[in-house]
Amino acid sequence: MKIPETGLTEEEFQLAVQRLDDLVREFEALPYPQIRERVFALLQAVDAIHREGISRLVRLLRDRGHPGLIDAAAGDPAVRVLLMLYDLLPGDERSQAEAALDAVRPYINSHGGEVEVLEVIDGLVHLRLSGACVGCAGSAITLKRGIETALREGFPGFKGIRLHEPQPSMEVIPLEPVGERTPRQFRRPIFVAVARVEELPPGTLRAVGAGGVQVLIANLDGEFYAVRNQCPGNGAPLDAATFTPPVLVCPWHNEAYDIRTGKRVDGQQGRGLIVVPIAVVDGVLQVAANTIADPDHPLST
Repeated sequence: MKIPETGLTEEEFQLAVQRLDDLVREFEALPYPQIRERVFALLQAVDAIHREGISRLVRLLRDRGHPGLIDAAAGDPAVRVLLMLYDLLPGDERSQAEAALDAVRPYINSHGGEVEVLEVIDGLVHLRLSGACVGCAGSAITLKRGIETALREGFPGFKGIRLHEPQPSMEVIPLEPVGERTPRQFRRPIFVAVARVEELPPGTLRAVGAGGVQVLIANLDGEFYAVRNQCPGNGAPLDAATFTPPVLVCPWHNEAYDIRTGKRVDGQQGRGLIVVPIAVVDGVLQVAANTIADPDHPLST
């Protein structure tokens, strides 16, 4: 069966997708770092252009009151691949809100907290914060700079947030002897000043030290993000990483990560970067590097 206006059969389209994946893997294996960096910079630029163009098209259809056209288009295998690739696949309001919050959950988890979507009614997202975020001064910053921004950018129908009280905690009697298992302890984030906002222009990356921990901070059009300055593969610093906002490419293994979430964005499986809570107070960048450590990511300077 032919896909309209392309001349490609579905089998030929799938072969083209596979060929692209094979070529990317071949470039990853090249023993020439400079060539690899230029190739992936090219791919990131093409990806950014495609993502912006397709996102604007989907937004335009929604704004003009034609969401049904998006659903219909998603029925085409080739269109569906692109919509899935750029997280634009239509879904119900709750699914869209959940998907949007995936971008900020690592930040909340790094505080020792969690965010739960209770329901979404006509664009109003009902949420409940739990864990160490409850009662923490950083939770207000998290709501303003993280959750609200993520929903506004990732959920087209977003109209507002309604925060619900956390559920009362219940005393639980352990079913195993004390001492047999050590519970995972979360630490309240302690923010330490590391730089002034004007020292980090938009689109730049900077390594700083905070309480004996090395951290990378990035400025994405006035929004600041922070991760541990540590390669997930060997613990080496990432100071020399290639940074094409929001993508950071490890200089050691050529692995690509989204600086906002720490997640891999090169289509490969593997550990991500450790997200560090960051706040802006009176023009000063502050990070909380004291939050719970990942045993597979030693906190070394």
